[in-house]
Amino acid sequence: MNKLIKSQEIINILKVKGLYLYDNGVEGFCTSVSNLDDNNEDSICWIKKYNYDASLLSSNILVVNENFKYSCKKKTIIYTKQAQLAMAYLIKEFFEDMSAGLISNKCSIDTSVKMGKNISIGDNSIIGMNCSIGDNTQIHSNCVIYPNTHIGSDVIINSGAKIGQAGFGYIKDLNGNNLQFPHLGSVIIKNNVEIGSNVCIDRGSLSDTVIDDYTKINNLTHIAHNVRIGKNCLITANVNISGSAVISDNVYIGPNSSIKDGVKLSENIIIGMGSIIRKDIESKKTIVPIESFEKREYIRIIKKLRE
Repeated sequence: MNKLIKSQEIINILKVKGLYLYDNGVEGFCTSVSNLDDNNEDSICWIKKYNYDASLLSSNILVVNENFKYSCKKKTIIYTKQAQLAMAYLIKEFFEDMSAGLISNKCSIDTSVKMGKNISIGDNSIIGMNCSIGDNTQIHSNCVIYPNTHIGSDVIINSGAKIGQAGFGYIKDLNGNNLQFPHLGSVIIKNNVEIGSNVCIDRGSLSDTVIDDYTKINNLTHIAHNVRIGKNCLITANVNISGSAVISDNVYIGPNSSIKDGVKLSENIIIGMGSIIRKDIESKKTIVPIESFEKREYIRIIKKLRE
């Protein structure tokens, strides 16, 4: 049976988070969370529209924004500074199954690893020598964390991620053959970072690869050696960031984009889907790639630009 959650418990959480404004004084309870299209009388849901007709809903508890117009004495209505954010916190507090503190007996953890509290590690994951993992971090199944990788607190690493392997950095020997330059650095992942499934993050060569606080990286992304990524960045699926690139704070990189090695992206940049970035970009710029064109039309446009 699901746990019964009283409306006052919900209000208390929102007060702690600084999101609570007031409520309509009706006491209620819930045992589940739902959306506007699929709800029941034992659920809680949030409403974005200020003029939504809440009589259409069965939910006992509604989380709304301050400008919400509907009034009712049969439902608990909790007014907040930002309803969607409030709901995110409530889901994490009451409904999300984080499998907290569960370390699979099918994973491999070197005895030298330093681990904080409440850590979860899934089946078949491998944690190498001299790694460190902060509190409340989740490492899902089939991940490989190579030696000397340092992971902060409240980090989520999804299935299949590979972190800390040597980068793809080669030089020519005296006979013209490819020789890998040594990679002695590590990967440092700071707090509240999320890393998607099958992401690859290479360790640095003579310096570290660093992912800063609250940055989120989507599936199938590659981050090369010596890359430094700032705070609160959103890096979407299939992005390639080549060696020694620097991504400053609050940068958004759209799907299938490529960042050339050594490029610096300043703060608050938006990189559109499919962009190829070959040079430094100043802060607060939005980069829009060329959309899909039929070949003859594309050639005509390029000729026109060259004129």
